[in-house]
Amino acid sequence: MKGFLPCTTLLSAIVLLQACTPTEGPGPTLDEIEAEVRARSEAVVAAEMAFDWDAAIPFFAPDVVVQPANAPQYQGREAQLEAYRTFPPMLEFESTPTAIIPSASGEMAYEYGVNHFVFETPDGPMEDSGKYLVVWTKTDGEWFVAALTFSSDALPQG
Repeated sequence: MKGFLPCTTLLSAIVLLQACTPTEGPGPTLDEIEAEVRARSEAVVAAEMAFDWDAAIPFFAPDVVVQPANAPQYQGREAQLEAYRTFPPMLEFESTPTAIIPSASGEMAYEYGVNHFVFETPDGPMEDSGKYLVVWTKTDGEWFVAALTFSSDALPQG
């Protein structure tokens, strides 16, 4: 029984230490996560609707992957900023989420929805509608666009 007392003392100390250690409460609910992501989504869309590219860029992860319609894939914030600056001139832009679905872990979510553009062209305004899919990731407590793909609903010309 010599070894029993030290083991019991050690076990008691561990239990006591765990009882005195502050623990985080339960994490946010899926509805709360959805609300967080929706707020970030609305903020980046507001910047895009204002054509304020510098305000939109911080919402993207540093290594964001973007797959635009009718164009090659690119990666990174700098590439996204360049894409914003070289995109055809827009007169209008709207984006409406259909759904935001958080993962059970609360560290990732995806959003899909519809968008509408009016581009300025030499022949006058051109309208286009389509859809998008965004993957959001949470890093250091903040939500960022990790991946974005979007496409037009229009049939290819040709």
